[in-house]
Amino acid sequence: MGKECKYFPEECWELIFNRIHCQSDLESVSLVCKQFLALTNSIRFHLSVIHHGTLSKLIHRFPNLISIDLSDFHGDLDFILFDLANCVSNLRQLDISNHHKLPVEGLKELGRKLKGLRVLKCRYLTFIRDSCLYAIAESFPFLEELDISYPRTSCDFAVTDSGMEFLSVNLTNLRKINVSGNKRITDRSLVALSKNCLNLQDIQVEDTSVTLKGVLSVQRACASLSWISVSKIQDGLSSSGFECLATCSQALQTLEVSDSTISDEFLFLLANASLPLHKLSLSWCTNFTLPGISLLLCAYRTLQCLSLVDVDFLTDESMNDLSKYLQCLVTIDLSQCLKLTISTFFTLARNCPSLEAVKMDNTGWGMKDYFHNGLNNNGLGMKDYSHNCVKNPRIRTVSLKFKMYLNDDSLAKVALMCPNMEILDVCLCASLTEVGLAFVLDVCNQIRNLEFGKCPLIKHIGKGAELTNLEVINAAGSALSDEGLAMIGNRCSRLLKLNLENCKGLTGKGIQAMVKNCTTLRVIDLKRCQVSASSLNSIVSSSSSLKRVFPPSSDGSHDSLRGFSLHNGCLVSSS
Repeated sequence: MGKECKYFPEECWELIFNRIHCQSDLESVSLVCKQFLALTNSIRFHLSVIHHGTLSKLIHRFPNLISIDLSDFHGDLDFILFDLANCVSNLRQLDISNHHKLPVEGLKELGRKLKGLRVLKCRYLTFIRDSCLYAIAESFPFLEELDISYPRTSCDFAVTDSGMEFLSVNLTNLRKINVSGNKRITDRSLVALSKNCLNLQDIQVEDTSVTLKGVLSVQRACASLSWISVSKIQDGLSSSGFECLATCSQALQTLEVSDSTISDEFLFLLANASLPLHKLSLSWCTNFTLPGISLLLCAYRTLQCLSLVDVDFLTDESMNDLSKYLQCLVTIDLSQCLKLTISTFFTLARNCPSLEAVKMDNTGWGMKDYFHNGLNNNGLGMKDYSHNCVKNPRIRTVSLKFKMYLNDDSLAKVALMCPNMEILDVCLCASLTEVGLAFVLDVCNQIRNLEFGKCPLIKHIGKGAELTNLEVINAAGSALSDEGLAMIGNRCSRLLKLNLENCKGLTGKGIQAMVKNCTTLRVIDLKRCQVSASSLNSIVSSSSSLKRVFPPSSDGSHDSLRGFSLHNGCLVSSS
């Protein structure tokens, strides 16, 4: 035997810890010893903050932070940005989405102290106007990525072309910009970007007032443009304009056109352009036909991502033909294609060996069944199924939301086709029961994320072996009972997040018992549940792992608990 190694270099431990992708596992490692705590702190690069507290002390624990997310932060944004300006030095990405307004003074202070910020996300702000863009441009002149998409402001207080022109002149290093949802942005903004931001690679302008002409101005000027997302492009269309869009940029890898009128001629031109296209979306588009999309997919057999939401001419038979061109496909979205059934899912699983994610929300699933019906001892239709089914072990994500006809039998067949499934979303499936759900959990023991919100017949997840990988459950609006909660507590010891919003069959006692068993639970949503203030107090007290609780009501009746919960490291917040 070789001599026992008493010292293992920190560099080796760091290599090992870097291969741990689950945050909860990394936190468990940090509890082993002070050395592991210091090492895990040093490899944390991203931090989400929901409460200020002693932020400066906290940040000093993580010397290599490059990304901070304040999108769920509750408090004064300006104040926390002033604090950040004094305690971080290498911040490259900041997310301040979902807030009322831009913290202009805080951003200016951060800009004075930090010159390395490259990514700024300001999505879904209630109030944003041109003066906010002036502040961003002046504070962070080296910014490379900016997202100001989908503000909730009125047109009277909105970003305009004037603000975008100022932005483009001062942020010449921009590579990615998302201005989707800003209704007052027109082609004038795109012309300014095409003149001043020649390094643009990604431009997203959905739900704005731009036209094809404006998009083409950017495409002609920016040789590295690889991502274009546009919507509602109907005015001023011509064959020459579409020819330019299809052929102008030889770097184009992602093309997303939604809610627009497009023609087969455009698809033919795109097919002949020989672009390095990896991702294509024609969701909610009209006027093109099966021959057009067939020729296009035949030309781009290396396509990895495809979205054809609400394409009404697609049938099981046509998808069988199209799937022959999709050997390299990784993700597909066929939601709202009402003529598609389980037969298409089977076809994709069989013909697309690289497929990892399938989204078929609100399709015609269940109206006809590709498989023969029959009943086994579990009450599931498995007769003759073993002779027809092929397994696709690469499929990890399946979304089948809002299917009136999806039943336990069909879901069981999906589980057998996708034994390595990790994410399943069957929200709003009125015919599903706990029988189908339990079968999935028995077959697919790698499930990490399970969503069955607003399924009125599901009362529990079934009994069985421990589900060691299950971290997220969304049961909002389901028929989950205290007995069902007990099953979750017994089987899901590593659960991190649980959504019980509007589950009327639960009691505070049942929730408390479940929380005691789920010793890693971080977040629980109890909005619109029948839980008293005293029961909520007991729930928070009984768990040392809880970090965030959404109380039953937002009327202030649980305000007395907030100070106590913060003292115990848990935030009680209504939003």
